[in-house]
Amino acid sequence: MDMKTPASRICQQLIYVISFCLLCVSHIGIAQQNSTPLVDSLFSKVLNEHRNYRVILPIDYDTNSGKKHDVIYVLDGETVVNVVSPIHRIASDWGEVPRCIIVGVDNKFVDGVVMRNRDLLPTHVSSSPLSGGANNYLKFIKEELMPHIDKKYATSKRNTLFGHSHGGTFTIYSMLSEPNLFNAYIATDPSLWWDGGYVTKKLKESLPNKPNLNVKLFVSGRKGYPYKNMGIETMDAVLKTNAPKNLKWESVAYENETHISVLLKTVYDGLKFVY
Repeated sequence: MDMKTPASRICQQLIYVISFCLLCVSHIGIAQQNSTPLVDSLFSKVLNEHRNYRVILPIDYDTNSGKKHDVIYVLDGETVVNVVSPIHRIASDWGEVPRCIIVGVDNKFVDGVVMRNRDLLPTHVSSSPLSGGANNYLKFIKEELMPHIDKKYATSKRNTLFGHSHGGTFTIYSMLSEPNLFNAYIATDPSLWWDGGYVTKKLKESLPNKPNLNVKLFVSGRKGYPYKNMGIETMDAVLKTNAPKNLKWESVAYENETHISVLLKTVYDGLKFVY
Protein backbone atom coordinates (compact mmCIF):
# COMPACT_ATOMS: atom_id res chain seq x y z
CA MET A 1 0.00 0.00 0.00
CA ASP A 2 1.24 3.53 -0.81
CA MET A 3 1.58 5.22 2.60
CA LYS A 4 0.93 8.58 0.92
CA THR A 5 -2.55 7.52 -0.18
CA PRO A 6 -5.15 9.65 1.67
CA ALA A 7 -7.21 7.78 4.24
CA SER A 8 -10.42 8.84 2.51
CA ARG A 9 -9.27 7.22 -0.72
CA ILE A 10 -8.41 4.01 1.08
CA CYS A 11 -11.85 3.94 2.67
CA GLN A 12 -13.48 4.54 -0.70
CA GLN A 13 -11.54 1.65 -2.25
CA LEU A 14 -12.54 -0.64 0.61
CA ILE A 15 -16.18 0.32 0.13
CA TYR A 16 -15.96 -0.57 -3.57
CA VAL A 17 -14.40 -3.96 -2.79
CA ILE A 18 -16.90 -4.78 -0.05
CA SER A 19 -19.83 -3.68 -2.23
CA PHE A 20 -18.65 -5.85 -5.10
CA CYS A 21 -18.24 -8.88 -2.84
CA LEU A 22 -21.71 -8.40 -1.37
CA LEU A 23 -23.17 -8.12 -4.87
CA CYS A 24 -21.56 -11.39 -5.92
CA VAL A 25 -22.64 -13.16 -2.73
CA SER A 26 -26.21 -11.92 -3.08
CA HIS A 27 -26.46 -13.13 -6.66
CA ILE A 28 -24.96 -16.50 -5.81
CA GLY A 29 -27.42 -16.84 -2.93
CA ILE A 30 -30.36 -16.02 -5.16
CA ALA A 31 -29.12 -18.43 -7.80
CA GLN A 32 -28.93 -21.26 -5.29
CA GLN A 33 -32.38 -20.51 -3.91
CA ASN A 34 -33.98 -20.54 -7.35
CA SER A 35 -32.00 -23.37 -8.93
CA THR A 36 -33.29 -26.42 -7.10
CA PRO A 37 -33.43 -29.10 -9.81
CA LEU A 38 -36.59 -31.01 -10.59
CA VAL A 39 -35.30 -34.59 -10.69
CA ASP A 40 -37.23 -36.91 -12.99
CA SER A 41 -36.72 -39.96 -15.19
CA LEU A 42 -37.99 -41.68 -18.30
CA PHE A 43 -37.63 -45.17 -19.69
CA SER A 44 -35.47 -45.34 -22.78
CA LYS A 45 -36.40 -47.99 -25.32
CA VAL A 46 -33.20 -47.18 -27.19
CA LEU A 47 -31.00 -47.94 -24.17
CA ASN A 48 -33.44 -50.35 -22.54
CA GLU A 49 -33.13 -48.69 -19.14
CA HIS A 50 -34.50 -45.89 -17.01
CA ARG A 51 -32.57 -42.64 -17.29
CA ASN A 52 -32.56 -39.85 -14.75
CA TYR A 53 -32.47 -36.20 -15.71
CA ARG A 54 -32.82 -32.94 -13.82
CA VAL A 55 -34.44 -29.69 -14.91
CA ILE A 56 -33.73 -26.19 -13.63
CA LEU A 57 -36.33 -23.68 -14.74
CA PRO A 58 -35.71 -19.95 -15.22
CA ILE A 59 -36.87 -17.73 -12.40
CA ASP A 60 -39.40 -16.10 -14.75
CA TYR A 61 -40.77 -19.43 -16.03
CA ASP A 62 -44.56 -19.25 -16.31
CA THR A 63 -46.59 -21.66 -18.40
CA ASN A 64 -49.41 -19.12 -18.60
CA SER A 65 -47.26 -16.38 -20.11
CA GLY A 66 -46.81 -18.07 -23.47
CA LYS A 67 -43.08 -17.38 -23.31
CA LYS A 68 -40.77 -20.02 -24.74
CA HIS A 69 -37.27 -20.69 -23.41
CA ASP A 70 -34.10 -22.00 -25.02
CA VAL A 71 -32.72 -25.21 -23.52
CA ILE A 72 -29.16 -26.00 -22.44
CA TYR A 73 -28.58 -29.76 -22.28
CA VAL A 74 -25.73 -30.57 -19.87
CA LEU A 75 -23.94 -33.92 -19.94
CA ASP A 76 -22.77 -35.43 -16.64
CA GLY A 77 -25.84 -33.69 -15.30
CA GLU A 78 -25.61 -34.79 -11.69
CA THR A 79 -22.34 -32.88 -11.25
CA VAL A 80 -21.81 -30.37 -14.07
CA VAL A 81 -25.24 -28.78 -13.68
CA ASN A 82 -24.05 -27.51 -10.30
CA VAL A 83 -21.50 -25.39 -12.16
CA VAL A 84 -23.58 -24.39 -15.19
CA SER A 85 -26.72 -23.34 -13.33
CA PRO A 86 -25.42 -20.60 -10.97
CA ILE A 87 -23.13 -19.08 -13.60
CA HIS A 88 -25.96 -19.05 -16.13
CA ARG A 89 -28.23 -17.48 -13.54
CA ILE A 90 -25.80 -14.65 -12.81
CA ALA A 91 -25.13 -14.08 -16.52
CA SER A 92 -28.86 -13.95 -17.26
CA ASP A 93 -29.51 -11.64 -14.29
CA TRP A 94 -26.95 -9.26 -15.76
CA GLY A 95 -28.54 -9.50 -19.22
CA GLU A 96 -25.55 -11.22 -20.84
CA VAL A 97 -27.58 -14.26 -21.92
CA PRO A 98 -31.29 -15.10 -21.97
CA ARG A 99 -32.95 -17.09 -19.20
CA CYS A 100 -32.82 -20.70 -20.33
CA ILE A 101 -34.16 -24.05 -19.19
CA ILE A 102 -31.26 -26.24 -18.09
CA VAL A 103 -31.55 -30.00 -18.48
CA GLY A 104 -28.91 -32.13 -16.80
CA VAL A 105 -28.58 -35.57 -18.38
CA ASP A 106 -27.42 -37.79 -15.54
CA ASN A 107 -25.03 -40.69 -15.91
CA LYS A 108 -26.30 -44.23 -15.48
CA PHE A 109 -24.90 -46.55 -12.81
CA VAL A 110 -25.30 -50.33 -13.09
CA ASP A 111 -24.31 -52.32 -10.00
CA GLY A 112 -22.24 -49.34 -8.88
CA VAL A 113 -20.42 -49.02 -12.19
CA VAL A 114 -20.86 -45.78 -14.14
CA MET A 115 -21.85 -46.19 -17.80
CA ARG A 116 -20.19 -42.89 -18.76
CA ASN A 117 -17.60 -44.37 -21.15
CA ARG A 118 -20.29 -46.47 -22.78
CA ASP A 119 -22.51 -43.48 -23.46
CA LEU A 120 -20.06 -40.70 -24.26
CA LEU A 121 -17.33 -42.37 -26.30
CA PRO A 122 -17.91 -43.06 -30.01
CA THR A 123 -15.57 -46.02 -30.51
CA HIS A 124 -14.65 -49.14 -28.59
CA VAL A 125 -11.09 -49.67 -27.40
CA SER A 126 -9.89 -52.67 -25.43
CA SER A 127 -8.57 -50.58 -22.54
CA SER A 128 -12.11 -49.39 -21.85
CA PRO A 129 -14.45 -52.41 -22.12
CA LEU A 130 -17.64 -50.34 -21.87
CA SER A 131 -16.72 -47.76 -24.49
CA GLY A 132 -18.31 -47.26 -27.88
CA GLY A 133 -22.01 -46.55 -27.31
CA ALA A 134 -22.16 -42.86 -28.23
CA ASN A 135 -24.42 -43.45 -31.23
CA ASN A 136 -27.09 -45.09 -29.06
CA TYR A 137 -26.79 -42.35 -26.46
CA LEU A 138 -27.19 -39.67 -29.12
CA LYS A 139 -30.22 -41.51 -30.47
CA PHE A 140 -31.71 -41.56 -26.96
CA ILE A 141 -31.20 -37.81 -26.61
CA LYS A 142 -32.61 -37.09 -30.06
CA GLU A 143 -35.57 -39.45 -30.19
CA GLU A 144 -36.62 -39.70 -26.56
CA LEU A 145 -35.23 -37.10 -24.18
CA MET A 146 -35.56 -33.95 -26.29
CA PRO A 147 -39.13 -34.68 -27.48
CA HIS A 148 -40.01 -35.48 -23.86
CA ILE A 149 -38.64 -32.13 -22.65
CA ASP A 150 -40.31 -30.23 -25.49
CA LYS A 151 -43.66 -31.79 -24.61
CA LYS A 152 -43.36 -31.18 -20.89
CA TYR A 153 -41.93 -27.63 -20.87
CA ALA A 154 -42.34 -24.38 -22.80
CA THR A 155 -39.30 -24.68 -25.04
CA SER A 156 -38.31 -22.53 -28.01
CA LYS A 157 -36.70 -25.50 -29.82
CA ARG A 158 -33.38 -23.62 -29.74
CA ASN A 159 -30.95 -25.97 -28.02
CA THR A 160 -27.35 -25.96 -26.81
CA LEU A 161 -25.30 -29.02 -25.84
CA PHE A 162 -22.68 -28.62 -23.09
CA GLY A 163 -20.10 -31.31 -22.32
CA HIS A 164 -16.89 -31.61 -20.30
CA SER A 165 -13.96 -33.99 -20.89
CA HIS A 166 -15.46 -37.15 -22.44
CA GLY A 167 -18.68 -35.16 -22.54
CA GLY A 168 -16.83 -32.58 -24.64
CA THR A 169 -15.73 -35.32 -27.02
CA PHE A 170 -19.34 -36.46 -27.30
CA THR A 171 -20.43 -32.85 -27.90
CA ILE A 172 -18.18 -32.41 -30.94
CA TYR A 173 -19.05 -35.89 -32.19
CA SER A 174 -22.74 -34.99 -31.92
CA MET A 175 -22.20 -31.89 -34.06
CA LEU A 176 -20.77 -34.07 -36.80
CA SER A 177 -23.28 -36.91 -36.49
CA GLU A 178 -26.47 -34.85 -35.99
CA PRO A 179 -25.62 -31.34 -37.20
CA ASN A 180 -29.22 -30.12 -37.06
CA LEU A 181 -30.02 -31.42 -33.59
CA PHE A 182 -28.51 -28.49 -31.66
CA ASN A 183 -27.98 -24.86 -32.53
CA ALA A 184 -24.80 -24.58 -30.49
CA TYR A 185 -22.16 -26.82 -28.95
CA ILE A 186 -19.88 -26.04 -25.98
CA ALA A 187 -17.04 -28.51 -25.38
CA THR A 188 -14.93 -28.04 -22.24
CA ASP A 189 -11.44 -29.57 -22.28
CA PRO A 190 -12.63 -32.38 -24.59
CA SER A 191 -10.73 -35.68 -24.61
CA LEU A 192 -9.89 -35.48 -28.29
CA TRP A 193 -6.96 -37.83 -27.74
CA TRP A 194 -9.47 -40.67 -27.56
CA ASP A 195 -8.73 -43.58 -29.90
CA GLY A 196 -5.87 -41.88 -31.69
CA GLY A 197 -7.77 -38.66 -32.25
CA TYR A 198 -10.82 -40.36 -33.76
CA VAL A 199 -13.19 -37.39 -33.47
CA THR A 200 -10.70 -34.93 -34.96
CA LYS A 201 -10.10 -37.29 -37.89
CA LYS A 202 -13.85 -37.51 -38.39
CA LEU A 203 -14.00 -33.71 -38.21
CA LYS A 204 -11.41 -33.40 -40.98
CA GLU A 205 -13.18 -35.95 -43.17
CA SER A 206 -16.72 -34.73 -42.74
CA LEU A 207 -16.49 -30.91 -42.68
CA PRO A 208 -15.86 -30.61 -46.44
CA ASN A 209 -19.14 -32.51 -46.92
CA LYS A 210 -21.06 -30.12 -44.66
CA PRO A 211 -20.87 -26.77 -46.48
CA ASN A 212 -24.19 -25.68 -44.97
CA LEU A 213 -23.29 -26.46 -41.38
CA ASN A 214 -24.78 -23.44 -39.61
CA VAL A 215 -24.11 -23.81 -35.88
CA LYS A 216 -21.88 -22.32 -33.19
CA LEU A 217 -19.04 -24.24 -31.57
CA PHE A 218 -17.09 -23.09 -28.51
CA VAL A 219 -14.16 -25.21 -27.33
CA SER A 220 -12.01 -24.58 -24.28
CA GLY A 221 -8.80 -26.07 -22.96
CA ARG A 222 -5.77 -25.35 -20.80
CA LYS A 223 -2.88 -23.34 -22.19
CA GLY A 224 0.41 -25.08 -22.84
CA TYR A 225 1.07 -28.81 -22.90
CA PRO A 226 -2.49 -29.83 -21.84
CA TYR A 227 -3.93 -28.01 -24.88
CA LYS A 228 -1.79 -30.17 -27.14
CA ASN A 229 -2.06 -33.34 -25.07
CA MET A 230 -5.87 -33.27 -25.06
CA GLY A 231 -5.81 -33.00 -28.86
CA ILE A 232 -7.39 -29.55 -29.01
CA GLU A 233 -4.44 -28.00 -30.81
CA THR A 234 -4.86 -30.48 -33.67
CA MET A 235 -8.59 -29.78 -33.79
CA ASP A 236 -7.84 -26.04 -34.09
CA ALA A 237 -5.69 -26.68 -37.15
CA VAL A 238 -8.45 -28.74 -38.78
CA LEU A 239 -11.07 -26.06 -38.15
CA LYS A 240 -8.85 -23.27 -39.47
CA THR A 241 -8.45 -25.17 -42.73
CA ASN A 242 -11.79 -26.92 -43.17
CA ALA A 243 -14.51 -25.04 -41.30
CA PRO A 244 -17.41 -24.03 -43.59
CA LYS A 245 -18.22 -20.32 -43.62
CA ASN A 246 -21.45 -20.67 -41.63
CA LEU A 247 -19.79 -22.56 -38.79
CA LYS A 248 -19.08 -19.93 -36.15
CA TRP A 249 -16.40 -21.31 -33.87
CA GLU A 250 -13.98 -20.20 -31.21
CA SER A 251 -11.32 -22.07 -29.29
CA VAL A 252 -9.82 -20.71 -26.06
CA ALA A 253 -6.83 -21.88 -24.04
CA TYR A 254 -7.10 -20.65 -20.44
CA GLU A 255 -4.06 -20.06 -18.27
CA ASN A 256 -3.58 -21.43 -14.75
CA GLU A 257 -6.59 -23.75 -14.79
CA THR A 258 -7.07 -27.43 -14.04
CA HIS A 259 -9.15 -29.96 -15.93
CA ILE A 260 -11.97 -29.19 -13.49
CA SER A 261 -11.61 -25.47 -12.85
CA VAL A 262 -11.63 -24.72 -16.59
CA LEU A 263 -15.37 -25.36 -16.40
CA LEU A 264 -15.98 -22.10 -14.54
CA LYS A 265 -14.69 -19.79 -17.25
CA THR A 266 -16.05 -21.92 -20.06
CA VAL A 267 -19.65 -21.69 -18.88
CA TYR A 268 -19.65 -17.90 -18.91
CA ASP A 269 -17.54 -17.38 -22.03
CA GLY A 270 -19.23 -20.22 -23.89
CA LEU A 271 -22.74 -18.99 -23.25
CA LYS A 272 -21.79 -15.44 -24.20
CA PHE A 273 -20.31 -16.75 -27.47
CA VAL A 274 -23.47 -18.75 -28.18
CA TYR A 275 -25.69 -15.72 -27.61
